[in-house]
Amino acid sequence: MHEGYRGYIVSAPVRGSHFPQRVQNLVVRDYAQRRGLAYRLSMTEYAMPGSTMMLASLLDELDDVEGIILFSLFTLPRARAQRAAIYERVLGAGKVLHAALEQLALRTPADAAEWDDLIEIDATLPLAPFGGRYEKDALPLGPDAGAALAAFGLRPEAPDA
Repeated sequence: MHEGYRGYIVSAPVRGSHFPQRVQNLVVRDYAQRRGLAYRLSMTEYAMPGSTMMLASLLDELDDVEGIILFSLFTLPRARAQRAAIYERVLGAGKVLHAALEQLALRTPADAAEWDDLIEIDATLPLAPFGGRYEKDALPLGPDAGAALAAFGLRPEAPDA
């Protein structure tokens, strides 16, 4: 019998932030309610780094549910091959994978590619200047800002006296 969606929450931090399990469950439940999805209880991943045992167990239940609602797409494994296997398994079973925090649904291989793009971009951001974050007090061009601005015919602002 295919009734409802199972939630999936984690004990580990998501994108560097820790979300209490009760908050994750609220997000998953609210997501399901707003979309008219029948929500069944969430499974909680073990706190061991890199653990996906509970997710694997949840995937074994696909015949008994309509799909899975992840707290966040960033709760999926970091390894692209592992994610691809999950997407293939969910889509192959004719089910839907939701990411509540991002308000996304994975229904097609094109959706899977978009999810992977988001995950890969997020993994790359720490390598960007400022770790992917804007710092308004910092000079984004570094100590050679004047030369860089002059190369484009621009003049740097005069420092406050």
